[in-house]
Amino acid sequence: MSDVTLRPRSVTELIDATFTLYRRDAGAYIMVTALANLPSLLATILLLGSSGEVDETNPVAALLYVIVSLVSYALMNGVLIALGSAAYLGEPVDVAAAVRQAIPRLGSIIVAAFARGLLYFIGFLMLIVGAFYFAARTFALEAVIVVEDQGVNAAFERTSALSSGLKWHILLSLFLGYFIYGLVVFAGGFLSVMVGEGYLGLVVTQVVTVIGYPIVGLLTMLLYYDARIRQEGFDVEHLARSLAPAPGASAR
Repeated sequence: MSDVTLRPRSVTELIDATFTLYRRDAGAYIMVTALANLPSLLATILLLGSSGEVDETNPVAALLYVIVSLVSYALMNGVLIALGSAAYLGEPVDVAAAVRQAIPRLGSIIVAAFARGLLYFIGFLMLIVGAFYFAARTFALEAVIVVEDQGVNAAFERTSALSSGLKWHILLSLFLGYFIYGLVVFAGGFLSVMVGEGYLGLVVTQVVTVIGYPIVGLLTMLLYYDARIRQEGFDVEHLARSLAPAPGASAR
C-alpha cells in the first residue's frame, strides 16, 4: 500500500506528497533520470564541446543535439510518471516495467511537448498571460499519454478537461514545484562555477538535474491524479476496484 493516500490536496500538501514519494524510492527515480540524461550529456560533450554552447557554424551538430535532448526529456518524463503513478497507487515500483510502459509513447510525448511549446510561444505574444493559461491547460499532457495511453489530440482534450476550474490551483502548484527545482539548479550552477569551466562543470550540472528533476516529474503526476480525484472521484473509484473480489474468487 502507498503511504500517500489518494485524496484531494492543497498546494503545499502536493509538495509534501511529492517529497514523501521521492524519499521512499529515491534510488529508482535518480537512476531513471541518470540513465535518461546520459545520452544528453554525451551529446553535449561530443556535439557541443566542453562549453556546452551551440556552434552556429555547425547546424548539423546542433540539430542532432536537439533531437537527442528531446528523446532524453521524453524518456525521463515518461518513466518518472509511470514509476510515480505505480508508487502512488500502491503498486510495485518496477523500473523495467516503467521503461516498457513509456518507450512506446515517446513519439507522442515529443510531439505533445513540441505542440505545447508552440502554445507557450503564442501565449507569450499575448502579453505573457496566455503562456500561464496554456501551462495550466496542458499540465497533464505526459501523464495522460503515459497513464491512459492516449494519443496527442486526445491528450490535449483530456488535460484541458481536467484543468477546468482548477487552473489557479495547478499554476500555484507548478510555480512552487519549479521554484524548488530552480533552487536546486541554482545551487548546481554555483557548484559548477566553483569547479570551473569544462567537462567537470557539465557533469556537475547534469548531476544536479538528475537529483532535482524527479521533483517536477512526481509533482506533475500528483497534479494529474489530484485533478482526477476532484473532477471524477478517482479516489473512490480506485478504492472500489481495490476492494472488488478477483475474477473467479469464491464469495465468503
